Amino acid sequence: MKYIILFFLIITPFVNFSQNLQIGQIFSGKASYYGAEFTGRRTSSGEILKLGEFTCAHKTLPFGTMLEVENPVTKKWVIVKVNDRGPFTKSRVIDLSIAAAKKIDMISKGIISINAMIVGYKGDIIIHRPDDLTNNIDNIMPDSINKPANIPFKND
Repeated sequence: MKYIILFFLIITPFVNFSQNLQIGQIFSGKASYYGAEFTGRRTSSGEILKLGEFTCAHKTLPFGTMLEVENPVTKKWVIVKVNDRGPFTKSRVIDLSIAAAKKIDMISKGIISINAMIVGYKGDIIIHRPDDLTNNIDNIMPDSINKPANIPFKND
Protein backbone atom coordinates (compact mmCIF):
# COMPACT_ATOMS: atom_id res chain seq x y z
CA MET A 1 0.00 0.00 0.00
CA LYS A 2 2.88 2.34 0.83
CA TYR A 3 4.30 1.87 -2.68
CA ILE A 4 0.96 2.60 -4.34
CA ILE A 5 0.64 5.90 -2.48
CA LEU A 6 4.25 6.79 -3.30
CA PHE A 7 3.66 5.99 -6.99
CA PHE A 8 0.53 8.19 -7.02
CA LEU A 9 2.39 11.09 -5.37
CA ILE A 10 5.22 10.89 -7.91
CA ILE A 11 3.04 10.49 -11.02
CA THR A 12 0.18 12.91 -10.17
CA PRO A 13 2.08 16.15 -10.91
CA PHE A 14 2.78 14.91 -14.45
CA VAL A 15 -0.84 14.07 -15.27
CA ASN A 16 -2.83 16.88 -16.83
CA PHE A 17 -6.34 16.57 -15.41
CA SER A 18 -7.60 19.44 -17.59
CA GLN A 19 -7.52 17.31 -20.75
CA ASN A 20 -11.30 16.81 -20.74
CA LEU A 21 -12.88 17.80 -24.02
CA GLN A 22 -16.35 19.35 -23.93
CA ILE A 23 -17.75 19.90 -27.41
CA GLY A 24 -19.61 23.21 -27.45
CA GLN A 25 -17.55 24.77 -24.66
CA ILE A 26 -17.10 28.49 -25.30
CA PHE A 27 -14.27 30.73 -24.16
CA SER A 28 -12.89 34.14 -25.01
CA GLY A 29 -9.76 36.15 -24.45
CA LYS A 30 -6.78 37.64 -26.22
CA ALA A 31 -5.15 35.94 -29.19
CA SER A 32 -1.84 36.45 -30.95
CA TYR A 33 -0.29 34.63 -33.89
CA TYR A 34 2.94 32.90 -34.83
CA GLY A 35 5.28 34.95 -36.96
CA ALA A 36 6.43 33.54 -40.30
CA GLU A 37 9.82 32.72 -38.75
CA PHE A 38 8.20 29.79 -36.88
CA THR A 39 7.20 28.03 -40.11
CA GLY A 40 8.99 24.70 -40.42
CA ARG A 41 9.58 24.29 -36.70
CA ARG A 42 8.28 21.31 -34.74
CA THR A 43 5.26 21.97 -32.50
CA SER A 44 4.67 20.39 -29.09
CA SER A 45 2.55 17.68 -30.72
CA GLY A 46 5.45 16.75 -32.99
CA GLU A 47 3.89 18.20 -36.15
CA ILE A 48 5.77 20.67 -38.30
CA LEU A 49 4.24 24.17 -38.38
CA LYS A 50 3.21 24.73 -42.00
CA LEU A 51 2.53 28.11 -43.54
CA GLY A 52 -0.92 27.47 -45.05
CA GLU A 53 -2.52 25.34 -42.34
CA PHE A 54 -5.12 26.49 -39.82
CA THR A 55 -3.59 25.48 -36.49
CA CYS A 56 -3.12 26.98 -33.04
CA ALA A 57 -1.46 26.68 -29.67
CA HIS A 58 -3.51 26.33 -26.48
CA LYS A 59 -2.25 25.82 -22.94
CA THR A 60 -4.33 22.78 -21.95
CA LEU A 61 -6.71 21.50 -24.66
CA PRO A 62 -5.78 18.08 -26.07
CA PHE A 63 -3.88 17.99 -29.34
CA GLY A 64 -6.32 17.51 -32.20
CA THR A 65 -9.05 19.63 -30.62
CA MET A 66 -10.91 21.61 -33.29
CA LEU A 67 -11.78 25.20 -32.40
CA GLU A 68 -13.90 27.76 -34.17
CA VAL A 69 -12.19 31.11 -33.55
CA GLU A 70 -14.02 34.36 -34.32
CA ASN A 71 -12.85 37.95 -34.49
CA PRO A 72 -15.88 39.64 -32.85
CA VAL A 73 -15.10 42.99 -34.53
CA THR A 74 -15.07 41.72 -38.13
CA LYS A 75 -17.30 38.66 -37.48
CA LYS A 76 -14.82 36.62 -39.53
CA TRP A 77 -14.06 33.14 -38.24
CA VAL A 78 -11.90 30.11 -38.89
CA ILE A 79 -11.65 26.53 -37.65
CA VAL A 80 -8.23 25.55 -36.33
CA LYS A 81 -6.65 22.43 -34.86
CA VAL A 82 -4.72 22.56 -31.58
CA ASN A 83 -1.25 21.16 -32.29
CA ASP A 84 0.98 23.18 -29.97
CA ARG A 85 1.27 24.47 -26.41
CA GLY A 86 1.14 28.13 -25.52
CA PRO A 87 0.83 31.01 -25.51
CA PHE A 88 3.29 31.55 -22.71
CA THR A 89 1.83 34.89 -21.70
CA LYS A 90 -0.88 34.92 -19.01
CA SER A 91 -2.93 37.57 -20.81
CA ARG A 92 -3.46 35.41 -23.93
CA VAL A 93 -5.54 32.27 -24.45
CA ILE A 94 -4.47 31.19 -27.95
CA ASP A 95 -1.75 31.60 -30.59
CA LEU A 96 -2.96 31.18 -34.17
CA SER A 97 -1.04 30.13 -37.24
CA ILE A 98 -0.40 32.99 -39.64
CA ALA A 99 -2.92 31.56 -42.17
CA ALA A 100 -5.67 31.49 -39.53
CA ALA A 101 -4.75 35.00 -38.36
CA LYS A 102 -5.05 36.31 -41.91
CA LYS A 103 -8.44 34.63 -42.33
CA ILE A 104 -9.91 36.57 -39.38
CA ASP A 105 -8.16 39.87 -40.21
CA MET A 106 -5.90 40.14 -37.18
CA ILE A 107 -2.51 40.58 -38.87
CA SER A 108 -2.48 44.38 -38.67
CA LYS A 109 -3.48 44.38 -34.98
CA GLY A 110 -1.20 41.57 -33.80
CA ILE A 111 -3.21 40.84 -30.65
CA ILE A 112 -7.02 40.87 -30.62
CA SER A 113 -9.92 39.69 -28.49
CA ILE A 114 -11.45 36.47 -29.81
CA ASN A 115 -14.42 34.23 -29.13
CA ALA A 116 -13.80 30.50 -29.48
CA MET A 117 -15.80 27.29 -29.26
CA ILE A 118 -14.71 23.65 -29.20
CA VAL A 119 -16.34 22.17 -32.31
CA GLY A 120 -14.63 18.80 -32.77
CA TYR A 121 -11.66 16.53 -32.36
CA LYS A 122 -9.00 14.91 -34.57
CA GLY A 123 -10.18 16.62 -37.75
CA ASP A 124 -13.86 15.83 -37.28
CA ILE A 125 -16.20 18.77 -36.87
CA ILE A 126 -19.09 17.72 -34.68
CA ILE A 127 -20.93 21.04 -34.44
CA HIS A 128 -20.82 23.91 -36.89
CA ARG A 129 -22.61 27.04 -37.98
CA PRO A 130 -25.72 26.19 -40.01
CA ASP A 131 -24.28 27.59 -43.25
CA ASP A 132 -20.56 26.96 -42.79
CA LEU A 133 -19.96 23.85 -44.89
CA THR A 134 -21.62 25.24 -47.99
CA ASN A 135 -21.04 28.98 -47.80
CA ASN A 136 -17.76 29.22 -45.91
CA ILE A 137 -15.74 26.20 -47.04
CA ASP A 138 -12.56 28.33 -47.21
CA ASN A 139 -12.69 28.78 -43.44
CA ILE A 140 -11.96 25.10 -42.94
CA MET A 141 -10.15 24.14 -46.15
CA PRO A 142 -7.46 26.64 -46.97
CA ASP A 143 -5.73 25.06 -49.95
CA SER A 144 -8.01 23.03 -52.17
CA ILE A 145 -11.64 22.47 -53.05
CA ASN A 146 -10.84 18.84 -53.88
CA LYS A 147 -10.23 17.80 -50.28
CA PRO A 148 -12.70 15.65 -48.32
CA ALA A 149 -15.45 17.21 -46.20
CA ASN A 150 -13.52 16.93 -42.94
CA ILE A 151 -10.59 19.14 -41.96
CA PRO A 152 -7.42 18.35 -43.97
CA PHE A 153 -5.15 17.61 -41.02
CA LYS A 154 -3.34 14.39 -40.28
CA ASN A 155 -4.59 12.43 -37.29
CA ASP A 156 -2.15 12.43 -34.39
